[in-house]
Amino acid sequence: MRKNNLYKTFSRIAVIVVLCILSLANKSIAADSTSANHINIDLSRMSATMVYSMVFQMVTEPQKFIGKRIKMKGAFSSYQDEETGRRFFGCVIKDALACCSQGLAFETFKPRKYPKDFPNEGSSITIIGTFDYEKEEDGIGFPIIRNAIFVK
Repeated sequence: MRKNNLYKTFSRIAVIVVLCILSLANKSIAADSTSANHINIDLSRMSATMVYSMVFQMVTEPQKFIGKRIKMKGAFSSYQDEETGRRFFGCVIKDALACCSQGLAFETFKPRKYPKDFPNEGSSITIIGTFDYEKEEDGIGFPIIRNAIFVK
């Protein structure tokens, strides 16, 4: 019984923390710049919990982030859609407990050959690009970082 109460308390605290983080994040997103090199959202400098929360918000409310310059650090991954033959690249971020992961697809600024011009699967990468939302023919879409460049 004590474990159940502890779990409920922890869950409530976690929800409150996530809501507070999202509230603070929304305030920082409001500041915008016209500089092409300006980064609106730097996920690479945030804690794992904050990053997970921000990426979750980007996935669930992409319209708030379209056109924002994003910097993020995570693990490189790729996937090829067998129906279309299109290869997708992603930057995957694990949460603080390393139990869940959240990621964003990206397209590189300059065309590259896969796998020769890309990092190994699972390698740590940092990218900067512009947030967008790609709609597919069936009406379903997904967030994507366009014109991404790899940075050290």
